[in-house]
Amino acid sequence: MAQVSVDPWATTHEVLPDGTVAFSCSQDVALWPWLELDPHDPIVIQTINFWASYQSGQARGGWEPGQWTALTWMEWECGDRGCGHATHGIEDTFEIDGEMRFRLTFFDVAGRLVARMSGTGVVFRNRDFEGWRAKSKQQAAIETAPENFEFASSAEVGASVPCGSVLAPLEQSGIQSTRGLITPENGLAPANPHLSGSGDHVNATHLAEAVRQFDTLLQAGDRRIPTGGEMRFSRYVELGVPFDISLSATGAEQQVTHAEVHQGGRLCTTASFRFA
Repeated sequence: MAQVSVDPWATTHEVLPDGTVAFSCSQDVALWPWLELDPHDPIVIQTINFWASYQSGQARGGWEPGQWTALTWMEWECGDRGCGHATHGIEDTFEIDGEMRFRLTFFDVAGRLVARMSGTGVVFRNRDFEGWRAKSKQQAAIETAPENFEFASSAEVGASVPCGSVLAPLEQSGIQSTRGLITPENGLAPANPHLSGSGDHVNATHLAEAVRQFDTLLQAGDRRIPTGGEMRFSRYVELGVPFDISLSATGAEQQVTHAEVHQGGRLCTTASFRFA
């Protein structure tokens, strides 16, 4: 993600002596339409993860002009059902096996835990990031030619808006997999007010929604909201290029869905969503 120029969802108030950052969160639904969704919806979880981690890094003076960053791994645990959207929170960092991680804790207006999450990321040092990405996108388009894409209905995948389906129906071969396609018409505002991004690539929020929709297809239309999960991002997924989503070798248990996303024959994302 490039540095952003719009007003942020999270506003930092204080950087404490130990480096912990305290922040408040906008409740403006007109500005942030995804606040219409459940506080634990994967779209919300990934969106607040981005904004709070980004603004906390800004508060510490951690970004240089023109830098791009990418999330590589994150896990989250939701608070109790019935909480409101996050109104404030804190971010701190910690180390595990020599790897630095960020940790975000969000609370609602009543002080109830909304969610706690941690993750890792990378800062790109390539000064010609846009040029490098242009070559990658061109190669992806060659490897996976455009095609007429048949989306599942919004009801079949439990999409929050009529244009929000990003997946085709499940394959009929008995294999629990399908194809996906994310474009500006189903994955970016203003067409889809609940999703956003740089427009350079499919982001973590898109992929979380794709996995959530995949679970809904597996559950024959039962739209479940995970209580926690883990996602790992190893390669960019390109906008406008079809991808494959399937159960991983671990498969699906009653309360856990393990999925992976491939594009152009390459593994891009793995995810585990817990539902209890």
